[in-house]
Amino acid sequence: MCGIAGATNTSREKVQGMLDRIQHRGPDGQGIFDHAGVMHGHVRLALVDLTSASSQPFRRDGATLTFNGEIWNFRDLRAELEAQGEKFVSTGDTEVFLAMLNRFGLPALEKIDGMFAFAWSSKDGEHWIVRDSFGKVPLYVGKAQGGYMWASERKAFPFGMQPIPVPPGYAFNLLTGEWRKWYKLPQPTHCGQDQVLTYLREGVGKRLDADAPVCCLISGGLDSSIILALAKERRADVVAFTAVYNPASDDAKSARRLCSDLGVPLFEVPVTLDESGITQAMQAIEIPSKAQIEIATLCLPLAKRVYAEGFRACLSGEAADEIFGGYGNFCIQASKQNDAGVIELRKALLSKMARGNFVRCNKAFMAHGVECRLPFMEQRLVESAIQLGKSDSRPGKVLLKEACKNILPTWVIKRVKDTFQGGSGISDEIAKRYTSPIKYYNAEMRKMFGYLPEN
Repeated sequence: MCGIAGATNTSREKVQGMLDRIQHRGPDGQGIFDHAGVMHGHVRLALVDLTSASSQPFRRDGATLTFNGEIWNFRDLRAELEAQGEKFVSTGDTEVFLAMLNRFGLPALEKIDGMFAFAWSSKDGEHWIVRDSFGKVPLYVGKAQGGYMWASERKAFPFGMQPIPVPPGYAFNLLTGEWRKWYKLPQPTHCGQDQVLTYLREGVGKRLDADAPVCCLISGGLDSSIILALAKERRADVVAFTAVYNPASDDAKSARRLCSDLGVPLFEVPVTLDESGITQAMQAIEIPSKAQIEIATLCLPLAKRVYAEGFRACLSGEAADEIFGGYGNFCIQASKQNDAGVIELRKALLSKMARGNFVRCNKAFMAHGVECRLPFMEQRLVESAIQLGKSDSRPGKVLLKEACKNILPTWVIKRVKDTFQGGSGISDEIAKRYTSPIKYYNAEMRKMFGYLPEN
C-alpha cells in the first residue's frame, strides 16, 4: 500500500506539495514523473519487493504507472507473461500490473485479483485513474485550472477544494473527463459452507503473503476471530494486536481468551480518550461518520503500535457483517424482504463500505504507515455470498457461523454481537462528553477541510 497524487497541466512543485501532505502513507520513498504533461506522484510503503527496483512512478515500454494497493495473483500473471516472452527487472507486483495494462489496456483489470487505485499513462497517450471493483482503496479526483488533480486522500488537495471519490469499479479519463465502468458482478454461483471456508482460507493465505512482516487484528468478536484462527493455521508464528479502552470489557476478555486458546501472542494496546485523539481520527479518515470516527479513535493507536513493533501490514475481520448480514438493522429489514430484496440490501451495504468502512480501514492504518488487508473481501467470496437469498444465507451470519464452527471454540460462535466501538466502551464515553457528537464532528471537519466531506 502506498499513496498516489498527481495532476494534469501543472508543475512538479504542486505535486510535491500534494505528496508532502500524504507522506504518512509512504515512509519508504517517493517519486515524481512527468509523462507528457500528466504529473505522476507516489509515496511508497514497501511490502512486496523491498528493493528500489519496484520504486514508483514505474516506467516500462513507454508507459507510466503509479499504483496504490496489492495484486494478489501477480506471480501467476508474471508466469503467464514470461511464457509469452516478457522479461522483468523487479520481483514485485507493480511491474507485472503495468505489463498487463500495456498488453491488454483496461480490459486487463478483468484478470487482476487485488485491491488497488492507480494512475496509468499509456505509450499511446491514454491517461486514466482507476479504482478497484469494490472500492477497497480510496481515490479522489477534482477539477483544477487547466485539468484535473487526483490523490489517495482529500488532504492532498488545496484547502477548500472539494474532490469527489472515484466510484468503485470505475475508470476516469484525465484528458476527456469520461467515466467508464469496467466492473460488474458476474452471474451468481452456489456458495455453501465448504465454499465459504475455502474462499476464506484463500483470502487469508493471499493476504499473509508479503516481504515485510504481517500481523492480525483481534477485537474479541466473531469476524476477527475467524481470520486469526485461519492465519494461525497458515503461519504458526502469527501474532495479534487488540485496542483496549476498557481492560474489563467483554471484548478485551474475549480477545485474551481466544489468543490463549490458539496459542497466539497478544499485544494489548491501551487507548485513552481525549479531544486530540478524536481530532486526529477526523483528520485521518476525512469522513463525517460518527461510527467511523469513533472506530478510528481506537485504530490510530493500534496502527502506531503495530508499526512500532515492526509490522507493515495487518489482517482485519472487516466486511463480514455486510456480506453475511450481521447487523440488527439488516436482520429487521431482511425479515420483510424476499430473496431479491435481501440481495439488494447486501449490495447496498457493500456499496456503502466504499464510502465508509474501507475508507476508515485504509486511512486510519496508513496514517502510521500500515496496510490494512481484508480477507473477507476475497473476490470470489464476495461475488458469491452477496448474491445469496435468505434460505441460503440467513440473516445473523448463520452461513458464516456454520462454515467456521470447526475452526473456532463454541463460545466464540455463540457470543452476542456488538460493534467494535460499542464493545470497547468508547461510544458510551463519547456520548457522555458531547451533547451531540455528530454536530461536533461536522463542525470540526468543516474547519479542517473548508467544507464538510462527503460520507
